[in-house]
Formats: sequence, C-alpha cells, structure tokens
Amino acid sequence: MNNFSVSKNRSDPTGFSLIEVVLAIGIFLITVLALVGLLGPTLQSVDEVEKTDEVASVVNTINAFLQSSPEISGATGNSKFDLIYNAVAGGNHATMFVFREFIGNTINVRLAVGFQVGEPIGTGATISGARFTDAAGSIFRVILTPSSVIPTPARGADRDQSTGTYSLNAALTDYLEGFFAMEVRIFAEDPGPTFTASKSLAEFNGVEPLFTYNTAVVR
Repeated sequence: MNNFSVSKNRSDPTGFSLIEVVLAIGIFLITVLALVGLLGPTLQSVDEVEKTDEVASVVNTINAFLQSSPEISGATGNSKFDLIYNAVAGGNHATMFVFREFIGNTINVRLAVGFQVGEPIGTGATISGARFTDAAGSIFRVILTPSSVIPTPARGADRDQSTGTYSLNAALTDYLEGFFAMEVRIFAEDPGPTFTASKSLAEFNGVEPLFTYNTAVVR
C-alpha cells in the first residue's frame, strides 16, 4: 500500500493583526493629543496679537483725535490746547470714547471717537448717548488725567487714593509749560442695556485698565 503525502499550501492572511491595529491607534492618538496641545497656545497667541493690534489702533485714534481733530473747537476761540486742558482740569479728568458703530440700519461700520457729552470741548467733538446703542463690538472708555510728569506745584505731589490720579492745581493762565502731559487709561466695556456712559472717576480706582500710556498736547 502506497502512502501518499498531501501537502497543503497555506498562505498568510492579508490584513493586520490585533496588535498592529492597537499600536496604530495608539500612535494616532498620541499624535492627535500632541496637536491639540499645540493648538491651545497657538489660538492664544492669535488672540493676543488681535488684542494688541486693536489696542494699537485705539491708541493711534486717540492721539490723532487729540492732536489734529478740527472738531475740538469752542465758541470763545480757545485753542485746542486750552480746551483739552480745561476739560481735564474739570474734576481732574476727562472722558473719551472710541468704538465702531453701525451706520444706520446697514451692516456697514465706521469708527466713532469723541468726548463724553458735557465736556467743555465743543459739541462736534462729543459722542451722544444714542450712538452707543449702535456699537459694533467693545466700547473703549478713555480716561484722561494729569500725568505724573507735570511739574509741581501745577499738580498735586501725591496721587489721590480715592481715584488713583493726580490733581491739577494750576489754572490755564497759570500753566506756563509749553505742553500738557496726560495719563491715558483705556478700559474695554461691553455695549448693551447695562452700559452707562456717565461714571465717576472713583469707580475705576483699582480696576486694571486694558492699556495705560502717556501723551501730550502742545500749545
């Protein structure tokens, strides 16, 4: 009786084993987690850049308005220097606003900048309360106060603890400097029904401003 040997050719199955699949998923998850970890700082950096650009734009708007706006004028013929000085001297501060506003019922926006109504600066250079309802984004409240670089006795020697600012002791006719230095504090506020245009200086004592810098107007 002949013995026959039957040989079967068994090829390896195509595809991946369970271990290979688990390893692949593990590598994929590690890569995703690493990318997610990088995404947070990246988004934060983008947000910080946008905020920096926005603050820089507000600062440029303030400086340009104070230095060259033809709307800062008075019926008495006082110079721009005189008007700004007298505005800050009243209560040792003056308030400005900078924001983007919708034009009518359209989606078009424009830049609004001006002093708070009531400042002795000329009606053309003030922002009426009705315009705040058309704000497209944050309303930047700008508080101008006497700067620490103003020589005494034109200003108080120490900061007022209740307001965190210096007082302006010299009348315009007694102020002999060729420039008037001001500390500028910028606060970002949300528009809406809770927004109040008129606030006392003491309400901002201890509140961290978005940005603070010094500027000056020249006689």
